[in-house]
Amino acid sequence: MALRPAKIDRDVDKPAYTRREYIRGAPGPKITIFDMGNPAGDFEFEVSLHAEQPMQIRQNALEAVRIQLNRYLQKNVGRSNYHFKIRVYPFQVLRENPMATGRKADRYGNGMRRPFGKPIGLAARVKKDQKILTVWVNRQHLKFALEAMRRANMKFPYRCYYRIYDKQGNDITTKILSTM
Repeated sequence: MALRPAKIDRDVDKPAYTRREYIRGAPGPKITIFDMGNPAGDFEFEVSLHAEQPMQIRQNALEAVRIQLNRYLQKNVGRSNYHFKIRVYPFQVLRENPMATGRKADRYGNGMRRPFGKPIGLAARVKKDQKILTVWVNRQHLKFALEAMRRANMKFPYRCYYRIYDKQGNDITTKILSTM
């Protein structure tokens, strides 16, 4: 069966469903690597992507962002010149009640009010202003990190914004963007 549209699972409207010991057949996470690039490097700037509103991000969207952003930074910056980290983990188990389609399907579909559903995937719950992704780079590679965040933003269900921090953790977004 095809993957459902992301708009079905993007809102935080249901209670948390994370207790794996009670769930039969809960899927495993698709994301296995959360740190890429050079984690031991000492970089000048931190560029982080923040959520503009609460949302759920499915694990396949996070994996797509991870692959795309890592490939872009490797190609343009080099493996040893950045550190990229995914800061959210997909805990939320998504459920679906599979509906019958085709001839005489209305016989099977009646009486299914408030069905519980079967687990179909995982999602990360993100609060407002929470960091989703972070890239650490030096000044000469800052424009590539900003372009990578712009590309990553397109893969998420709601709008996000990025912030630039210095080594001390001070927000210097406006100062840096005015000099670029």
